[in-house]
Amino acid sequence: MAEEEKPVRVSIYLSEDVRARFKSACALHKKSMNEVLVEFIEEYLNENEQPTPKLKKSKGAA
Repeated sequence: MAEEEKPVRVSIYLSEDVRARFKSACALHKKSMNEVLVEFIEEYLNENEQPTPKLKKSKGAA
C-alpha cells in the first residue's frame, strides 16, 4: 500500500490587487485558491518536467 504524501506549505508574494482579483475569480468558479494553484502547478509540471529516464534491466533480470 502506498503512503499518502504529506502536504507542505508554499508561500508567494502578490500585490493586494492581484490577490483580490485571483480570490474573486476562484470564488466565481467555486474553487479555492489552493485548488486552482495545485491544478496549475500539476499542469505546468506535466508540460515542462523532463521525463525520468527508464532504468535498463540487467541481462540476468527476469
